[in-house]
Order: sequence, then structure tokens, then C-alpha cells
Amino acid sequence: MIIIADAHVSRATQNDGPFFEMLQVLSANNQDLVFLGDIFDLWIALPRYEQDIHRRFGAWCREQKKYRQIGFMEGNHEYFVTDKMAVTFTWCSQAAWWRDSESTVYVHGDQLNRRDKQYLAFRKLVKNPLTRFLLRWLPLGPGLANFLRHGLKKTNTEFRLHLPRKQIEHFADARFAEGADTIFVGHFHRQYRYCRPDAKSLYVLPDWFSTHKVTVYHRNPRRVQFVDWQQLKA
Repeated sequence: MIIIADAHVSRATQNDGPFFEMLQVLSANNQDLVFLGDIFDLWIALPRYEQDIHRRFGAWCREQKKYRQIGFMEGNHEYFVTDKMAVTFTWCSQAAWWRDSESTVYVHGDQLNRRDKQYLAFRKLVKNPLTRFLLRWLPLGPGLANFLRHGLKKTNTEFRLHLPRKQIEHFADARFAEGADTIFVGHFHRQYRYCRPDAKSLYVLPDWFSTHKVTVYHRNPRRVQFVDWQQLKA
């Protein structure tokens, strides 16, 4: 399995070229894929806001899910993807975490730090049916989209400066107690591992945006590697 986190693809940063080149490389293998959120710098899955890069990604996923499982966790830079694009993926979720049938938990991570009250309030304000209605039907929609874009940059500034290890480890212990054995977390744009004596592990994954790294996960025996996507060409 290959897991991709926090690519923040956009035309403005001109990283869409390498991202779609990577997808072309992935087309040549049959490994399952999980996109762990914030794949785009902003993706509002509504007719007035989707760009060609969103449509191109959706078309690629619909085609490739014929040959493999493709999961998608909705991140804090993505809106209404789960509501509108469910058929694009094998599975997708906007919940705080998602657990598969083999006791692996996938987490975008933006809802993990419950002490980050400012961001959690912002998320509740913007990820709801009323905001979706305003964006889709009213003239003020584009202005609201700008509010979302700027709001993401202003929220949780203090909490983005450090990795909340205690919150992460508390979350991990709760999931392990429920039967999970491996947890993958995105969002924090840094790499970290929490490993218990019973070999149950949580991995905070490197972001694709600044490192171009993906996570390669082998289940049996369990092995996790972080590699530059270019190495997938071999």
C-alpha cells in the first residue's frame, strides 16, 4: 500500500506537474492507495469551484479504483468531497479517523488536537450544510471561498508550530485499546513515530508538499518506509 499525505497541489505553486507525473507512475502498479487529506491546497467539491486539476484527479481515481482500492480522508483544505465525490473512491471519510478491516487506522489529523479550540470552532463553522448552500447558490459564494482560504492560514497558528505529542499519543492509546495495531496520521508536516512495547505503532507521515515523499506500507510482516516518489519508478 502507498499512502500520500498533504500534497497541497495547486497551480499557484506549480507542483501539479510532478503530482500528476507521480500518478502516472502509480498507474503502472496495482498497490492500494490512500490519500490522507490536504491533497489539494483548496478543493471545494462544488460545480462553481472545481478546477481542471480536481476533475483530472477525480477521473484518475475513478479509473484506477477498477484495479485497486483507493481511500481518501478529507483534510482541512478540502470541502464536501465526501458528500459529493464518494463514488470516486473505494472509500472516503470526513470523520476524525477511519479504520479498515485489518485494524489499520487512517487519520488526517486536523481534529486530533482537542486543545486547538480556535481551529475546531472554525471547522464547525465552515463544514456544514449551510456553508455548502451559500457557496453553491448565492452570489457571495466566491467571497466565502476566499474567507475559507484565508481562514485556514490564520487558524491554529500556535498549534501548527509544534507537534502535540501528548495529544497524539493519547489518541493512539485510545485506538489501540479498541483493537487497532497501526495508525497513520497526516496534517502535521513532519515525521514522528510512537511505538509501544507491544509493537503497536502510530506514524505521523512526512508531507508530500515539501519532501515529495510517500509512505510504503507492507502489512505482513509490518514494514513502513518513507521514500521519494521517484523511487517508485524502479
